[in-house]
Amino acid sequence: MAKRYIDQKFVLQLLELFDSEDPREREYLKTILHRVYGKLLGLRAYIRKQINNIFLRFIYETEHFNGVAELLEILGSIINGFALPLKAEHKQFLVRVLIPLHTAKSLSIFHAQLAYCVV
Repeated sequence: MAKRYIDQKFVLQLLELFDSEDPREREYLKTILHRVYGKLLGLRAYIRKQINNIFLRFIYETEHFNGVAELLEILGSIINGFALPLKAEHKQFLVRVLIPLHTAKSLSIFHAQLAYCVV
């Protein structure tokens, strides 16, 4: 039933909501996104790609996105589930996104979550 309503458009709109100023809203969104990721296997690659895009836009364009810490928490959980050896896609994510996140001016806000993803 959920597959009928939860599609790529829904996921994209859900991810945009992570820029909310309200930390309680971001916590709820984190729970929702994590459950969608866990239950709808067909959307997993799309979700990772869109989170990747949000981070790249944050690093190289806007330098502002309220939900970076929450998205990194979700990614930490996802990364823990990666099978070994790591796929090339996952290694590229480390080099192209996670390491450049260390250059953000607001690093102190999400450093713990970022370190968890990298280590």
